[in-house]
Amino acid sequence: MTETAATGTGDTAGDTAGTSGSAATLTAVDLRRSPNPLARHYSRFGVEDRLTLTGHSHQAWPDVAREGLLEAFDDAAAARDDKWDRAMAKAEEVRDGYRRLLGDPDGAVALAASTHELLIKLLSGLDVRHRRRLVTTGGEFHSARRQFLRLAEEGVEVVWVDPDPIATLAERLADAATGGGTPADTTLAVLVSAVLFETARIVPNLGALAEVCAAHGIELVVD
Repeated sequence: MTETAATGTGDTAGDTAGTSGSAATLTAVDLRRSPNPLARHYSRFGVEDRLTLTGHSHQAWPDVAREGLLEAFDDAAAARDDKWDRAMAKAEEVRDGYRRLLGDPDGAVALAASTHELLIKLLSGLDVRHRRRLVTTGGEFHSARRQFLRLAEEGVEVVWVDPDPIATLAERLADAATGGGTPADTTLAVLVSAVLFETARIVPNLGALAEVCAAHGIELVVD
């Protein structure tokens, strides 16, 4: 999963790094200024002095990440076997943060350390016995691609849709999930990245794909 320091819609972004329970709103104009107002939250990575272009786990981490690691260690040392109440409370704070970003106050949010773990959690809760068909693209990241290849070895049908041309990718995913002579009720899930990691191209029309999947009871997973 891609890690982000701030996420927003339209021309605003929430500056929540380094704060607890409160948030200031930054505009797109603010984020174009130099130094960037978010830079102070990444002081240990020295983002004011160097440019980091990667958008994944090698990206700069905010200072609060270090603070969180130290807090988790201190909680474990102080509470020992009773640390889990603190851990669960902190996890719920994280879920609430994602709910606010998504504008979904009642949303169900699952937490995990990696895309691989999230995929395992998802697939373990689906009806794999009766729907044994997954539809995905040939442009997925390795954490997903390797898992799909392993499932194929165990008899799960995996349909790989060419990511090119990207303009029609969502439509072709929908066709693969519901057409081609295969009943839609055999497709368990469609799994696709919002941004293809090899090319950085944004996949368009995922909303239309979501509507098709919902109409046929097919799970849609967008990374």
